[in-house]
Amino acid sequence: MTIQGQLERKLYERVNLALSAVGGVWNRHKGAHLFPVDAAEAIAGLLATGEVTTDAERGFFPTPPLVVDQLLATSELAAGMVVLEPSAGRGAIAERAADLGAVVDCIEIDPDRAEYLRASGYSRSVTTGDFLQQPVTRSYERALLNPPFANQQDIRHVIRAERFVKPGGLVVAVMSAGITFRNDKVSTDFRARIREARGTIDELPEEAFKHSGTSMRTVLVRLPVRDQLPPPRPPRNWARARPEHFSTRPAAMQTGLFAPDDTDSCGTPPFESLE
Repeated sequence: MTIQGQLERKLYERVNLALSAVGGVWNRHKGAHLFPVDAAEAIAGLLATGEVTTDAERGFFPTPPLVVDQLLATSELAAGMVVLEPSAGRGAIAERAADLGAVVDCIEIDPDRAEYLRASGYSRSVTTGDFLQQPVTRSYERALLNPPFANQQDIRHVIRAERFVKPGGLVVAVMSAGITFRNDKVSTDFRARIREARGTIDELPEEAFKHSGTSMRTVLVRLPVRDQLPPPRPPRNWARARPEHFSTRPAAMQTGLFAPDDTDSCGTPPFESLE
């Protein structure tokens, strides 16, 4: 399918946005948008309705290559490792992990993007569904993810991803920078979780996701997985201590609390300041 003639810049950007929203990826060498399925099927709904929902409107922001580089370096990935990418989108992380020799499984909630992952061929398996509802299988050495951020979904994704990773493994995730300063219980508990596991939070460049359609500040979280995380600390009891009621204590205990009036059996005089 070919568009005849040269499009003006603004019109080209709108066409590119629409084709990208239905799964098309621009290939510079072939000079065309490539689809994982038949192009006519991919754009049939677009042509029928004249409307398109963009990735940004769905809350999906692809991971930029430079962020993927930093994430993979932080994950200490090695060939042969078994890796999970939950909420994988179009597999920006999974594809690079597979190039490094990892065995990659993906989970993606959007059926079109899941089909794109299957057609790409670099994943061992692709599950279509909500990652937060998937049964836990603790069989991975790494979980690498750029989850959705809305309503603190990134925290929920990372905590759940931790359950899929074997002890000694790592969860490495791109997250909203809000986890570093929010004072709500979910955020403060999450920061405590990272400290207890001796994990790290590193800032990413301010406009790391600019070309993906958002200026939101992001961080990279590295969370080691242990056999069992320490239980949460009990809340502190700030209730004031009650005053001591000396009159209720036995006389033998009361007398031991005060300095004697006379020298004791060892000849030690009383404190001069106490009368």
